[in-house]
Amino acid sequence: MRAEYVNPFIIGALEVFDEVAQIELKKSEVTLKESTAPENQIAILIDVTGFLVGQVVYSFKEHTAQRIVQSMMPNSPPEKQAEYLLDALSSMANMITGHATILLAGKEHVIRISPPVVRIGIKNPAEFLQRKTISVIFTSRFGTMEVNISLRENKD
Repeated sequence: MRAEYVNPFIIGALEVFDEVAQIELKKSEVTLKESTAPENQIAILIDVTGFLVGQVVYSFKEHTAQRIVQSMMPNSPPEKQAEYLLDALSSMANMITGHATILLAGKEHVIRISPPVVRIGIKNPAEFLQRKTISVIFTSRFGTMEVNISLRENKD
């Protein structure tokens, strides 16, 4: 997988977290993995089709996810924050991926993304692609977020 496929996701994550939740992210680690399966309990999967095909998986520890949503909804009561936890994280993942695909596609290519699918715990590892994946770890004052990216050019 080419590095230019990863950089738009890094840019998207930094910008969306800053704009939507007023959270400063810092890229702390980039590794190569054999699967998009995440290390954290809460995972948001987005499939990518078009010029590029593959999968992007965003994952969080539960306490990190809760604190992110608290930052996004500071005037909401804790019950509302808990009720909207997964929807809020899905929306952020969708915004990051949408931003990245616009940067990747340019004027010559089309990229489509699926609606986000939320998974709590890794009960079905078959949902995750088993191929080369770049994993980017971001840190914030609330904890870490892992973004696993596996994209390749569509040869069809």
